[in-house]
Amino acid sequence: MQMKNYVPVTKTPVLLVLLATLLLSSCAALIGPRDVEFPLTKLQQSVDKRLPFSQRYLGLFEITANKAQLSLPPEQNRLAMTTDVILTMPLLGKSWSGKMAISGVLFLDNPHNAVTLQEPKLDSLVLDGLDNTYAAQVTQIGNLLTHQLLTNLPLYTFKPEDLRYAGVAFMPTKIGTRAENLVVTFEPVK
Repeated sequence: MQMKNYVPVTKTPVLLVLLATLLLSSCAALIGPRDVEFPLTKLQQSVDKRLPFSQRYLGLFEITANKAQLSLPPEQNRLAMTTDVILTMPLLGKSWSGKMAISGVLFLDNPHNAVTLQEPKLDSLVLDGLDNTYAAQVTQIGNLLTHQLLTNLPLYTFKPEDLRYAGVAFMPTKIGTRAENLVVTFEPVK
C-alpha cells in the first residue's frame, strides 16, 4: 500500500492566506510609477474661488483683479494667468482698466497633498490711458498683488483616491504640463 502525501485540512486555510499575501505583496512591488492627468479646468476653479480680489495700497491705490484665464505653457512646469484689472485712485477720482499677466512655478506640496504655485512674478501690466507718471508705482503694486494673490495658492488638493491605486499607497513625486492638463507622476510608497 502506497502512502499519499497530504496536508491536513486545518493547515489549508493558513497556507491559502499566506499564498494570497505573498501574491498581493509581489503585485504591489510590480506596480511602478504612474502618470495622472488633471484638467486645466480643475485649476481654473481653484483660482476662480479667489476672485475678484481687491486690495488697497498706501491708502492711495486700489487694484482689483477679476476674470482669470489660465494656461499651462508646455514643458515649462509653469502656470500662466491673464486677468482683468481695474486700478483706481479714489483721492484723485481716476480709474484705469486693463490686463495683467502673471506666472508661477508649479510645486508639489506633499505635506498638504496639494499642487501650489511658487515664485509668482508679474509678466506684464497694461492699463489703458495710464499716465507715465504713475507707471513705476503701478508696477510695484502689480508685484505686490501678484504675491498676495498667488503665493502658496493651492491649485489642486489630492483626494484620497488620487493617492491609492490597486490597494497600494502612492506619493506624488514629479509634476509636468501639457497644453490642457497638469501631469503628476505618482510612485508607490515604500
